[in-house]
Formats: sequence, structure tokens, C-alpha cells
Amino acid sequence: MASLFLSKFSFFPLLIIITLFFHSSHCDVLTRCHITSLFQFGDSIADAGNVIRIPGAVISAQAWGLPYGETFFHKPTGRFSDGRIIADYIATALNLPFLNPYMDKSGVSFSQGANFAVAGATAMNNSFLEARGIGHVPFNVPLPSQLEWFKSHLQSTYGSKYSTTLRNSLVVLGEFGGVDYWNALAGNKPEPEVRTYVPFIIDGIIRAIKEVIQLGSTRILVPGVFPFGCLSGYLIRFPNTNPNAYDQYGCLKFYNDFATYHNIELKKALENLQCDFPRVKIVYGDYYGGFRLVFRYASWLGFNPSTLVSACCGSGGGRYNGGGCSSASTNVCPNPSQYVNWDGLHLTDEAYHRISNVVINNMLPKFGCYGLRNSSVLSSY
Repeated sequence: MASLFLSKFSFFPLLIIITLFFHSSHCDVLTRCHITSLFQFGDSIADAGNVIRIPGAVISAQAWGLPYGETFFHKPTGRFSDGRIIADYIATALNLPFLNPYMDKSGVSFSQGANFAVAGATAMNNSFLEARGIGHVPFNVPLPSQLEWFKSHLQSTYGSKYSTTLRNSLVVLGEFGGVDYWNALAGNKPEPEVRTYVPFIIDGIIRAIKEVIQLGSTRILVPGVFPFGCLSGYLIRFPNTNPNAYDQYGCLKFYNDFATYHNIELKKALENLQCDFPRVKIVYGDYYGGFRLVFRYASWLGFNPSTLVSACCGSGGGRYNGGGCSSASTNVCPNPSQYVNWDGLHLTDEAYHRISNVVINNMLPKFGCYGLRNSSVLSSY
């Protein structure tokens, strides 16, 4: 009886956690936010089609062809997923349309924001990387260059009134750093050396935040990085024969610890920056925490616990199904919604959905978006 009593009541905190973190919670509350546009920066985690429009851009994950986009859009859009990305879920939560990529010059609307993220983008500029022998794609559009796109876009789209637009906008700056670290580590840079890059990358992010604040931004979401050791690309690239190197989910603890270090330093820097700009809302986006919650409650959320660290789309077979997506020998799982990893370094539509709900439910009240009485968080009870 005692064990039954405890298990019965321990169910309710778990139910509350699952409901708060993983059910969408965005109805009438959003009309009170006064967020009328959204601007997204980042790398392939957030790219909505910029890289496929850059002449000569070639990247191993070929997001211009199927099976990318197969689940939601039923066609490739340049997103590095089988469907939507976190930027899309944030836009939906704010009652905004999906953002068009800045490089789309076909006459699409940018009246409610734009996406400046580019696959392969680093936080640091090319000179920083080259001075340290770190590789980068030849078409790299790092964070400073994306900011130049942003300023040009503001002038051409909104003219002298762009600061008014920014006061009613949300800027999502990142995540950044993931490509810098991957390029360095995959290029056999020793971890102690790569760790020394973290302060430079954090400083680059902070300088970018200050710049968008000076332009007029008042609400800024700054995501941290994913747990690198849970990405099948890392698991394939850095195999370890010691079983103690892996956690209970099969993730490499060493690379998760590195990601945690970056995120801790980023949060410290954001807290200090918030003190300098008390009238601006600067919110940390916990991509890492959302990812780990997905793993922790995988079966509850419909994911297959046995394939958490396996890529849905790959050509290598084996446990991780690595080797790249969109190749002639690609193996695509029949049920992407049961997978977290999509192609080794990017996630599935469903994984992004669950992680975005963690981020969105955390950020809305911090941006002054209250009034949840009609939302599904409460109506689900």
C-alpha cells in the first residue's frame, strides 16, 4: 500500500512537468505581448532557406532536396530537418507567419520579420578561425555578417522608422558557437585549446546583443547550445571504447560537459548584460535543458527510447545511422516523429516541437506575456 500511495502521488508532479514543458500554451495570451515581428539569427539549426540561395554554397547536409522537409512541408525548403525548426514554432506561438529567409529575393513579404540564419555560420569571423587553424565553409556568413544583413534590411524595409518596429519585435540571436566548436573539435583541435575559445565566442554574442539593443531592440532571446554528446554526429566522429564515457542515454558525457560550460558562461554574461540594460528583456533560451527533458521523458512523448541517439536519416547504418542524409544510399526511418536526431547534427520536426515548447513556456512570462487562463496549459486539466 505504501508503495502504491507514493507512486500514485508521484505521478502528478510528472504530469505537471510534462504539461507545462511539452504542451503548447499560446492562445489569447499572445495578443497581449505586442510582438508584431520576429528576427532570427543563427546557423543550420535556424536556417529557413538562406544557404540554398547563396551561389556556390555546398554543404554536406543537402537541405535543398528530399527527404528534408518531407514531414510537414512535403518538400525541401532549406530547413535542416524533416519539417519545422524552432524558429517556426516560435513564430507560430507569437501568431506570426513563418519567417522568409533574407536571401529570398522572389518578392516574398518581410513585413513581420526575417530569418538571417545560415547553415555553417560561426559566431566568430573568418579571421579569428583562420588564425587558429579552424576550418570553415567558404561561404561562411558569421554573426557579424548577419548583423550587417540585418541593418541593411531594416533600412530598406522600414526606413527611418525601423526603431519603432524593433520596439515591438522579438530578436532571437542564436544559437551560436555550435559550428565553431564542431569545426575545431572535428579538426582535431585538443579540447583544452577549444575551451579557450569559449570566452571569445561569448563576447562575440554579447557584442551582437549590444548592437541590436542600440538599434532599438527591447526583447531578445539568446539560446544556448544543444548537448553535443547526444548528437549522433558527435557519437560517430568521437567514438570511445570506455563504457563509462557514456551516460544512461548513450550520450558522450565529455561533450555534454563542454556544452554545459559554454551555456553556463553564456548565462553569466547575459545576467551581467541585463544589469546594464534594465529596460531591455534579455532571456536565455534553454535548448540544452529542453533537449535533455525530451530524452528523460522520451516514451511519454512518443519517442522511441531505443533510437534516441540514432539518426533518422543517414547512409551509414549501424547504431547511429551516420554518413549523411540526401545521398544515393540514404536510409530514412519510416517514423521520424519517434526520433530525436534527424541527420546527425540536426533534429526532427517533433524534437524541435518539444524543445520549443520548453523555450516558449519559459520566455513568454519573462517578456510580459501573461493571461494564460484560456491556454492549453490550463485547459488540459
